[in-house]
Amino acid sequence: MARLRMSWREKLVTTAQNQNLPRVVEVNEKMSKKWGEGTCVIPSPVEVDAVMKSVPEGKLITINQIREVMAKKYHASFG
Repeated sequence: MARLRMSWREKLVTTAQNQNLPRVVEVNEKMSKKWGEGTCVIPSPVEVDAVMKSVPEGKLITINQIREVMAKKYHASFG
């Protein structure tokens, strides 16, 4: 049975193959029920990894803070 999800390390290794990332998409009806209206950035795993690595040792960053950083960088409503 094939795995449906890749690990974080697998995503980082295969990012070079994902030429279509990052991208900003319009929020569809399904997404709008949870997130609201506007645009959503889908960042590359390498960019997310860079944000995580920029956090000083002993400090914490949440997934929501990472989403905010990515959304701001790409002028999207959310990430």
